[in-house]
Amino acid sequence: MTTENQIAKAKKVPTFVIYERNAEGKLTRAGAAFAHGKGAGFNILVGDKVYTAFPPSLNSAPEKSA
Repeated sequence: MTTENQIAKAKKVPTFVIYERNAEGKLTRAGAAFAHGKGAGFNILVGDKVYTAFPPSLNSAPEKSA
């Protein structure tokens, strides 16, 4: 049985498609980016990882990564 959530996910069309170029110069699809539902950001899917990107805020300082 298919749920409404599965149908909604299946119908999403990416805003951008992410490609990588192999050693021979051929492009292969590596992931996709979808407009984020909250704000001017993107959900980026590459391989089995999900990233979320937003424009920098004028009020916040950049965080240091470990």
